[in-house]
Amino acid sequence: MSLSQTEINELLSEPHIAIVSTCGPTGKPHAMPIWYAWKDGKVLFHTGSDSKKMRNLRENDRVSVVVDTKTAPYKAVVIEGRAREIPHDKGLAREVAIHYLGAKAGERYSDASTEIGVLIEVTPTKVISWGY
Repeated sequence: MSLSQTEINELLSEPHIAIVSTCGPTGKPHAMPIWYAWKDGKVLFHTGSDSKKMRNLRENDRVSVVVDTKTAPYKAVVIEGRAREIPHDKGLAREVAIHYLGAKAGERYSDASTEIGVLIEVTPTKVISWGY
């Protein structure tokens, strides 16, 4: 059964590890786990400026992001969309670290991070969801 928009927003606002999938120039898929933020109906995540996923996105902006629960009752959201690089946001990076690690560990992680990287915004073109 599909999730309601409220249920989708709730699931995507929880600190689940997402899998982002991009496609390389030869058509080979590349999937990697990420931390992300769900803001204003968009997925935001940081990545290295020379990471495989960033190199792929520079060639092909189509992306999919999967977020699912690992325990019953199982729920999942699959987002297909277009990605674009937006200005780096150190505050968002800190917010995401705290979201995943808690206040104390998240602040330490954020303070210790030296790589700026890039911020990616995914605008959904299709959203599929289900819950059991």
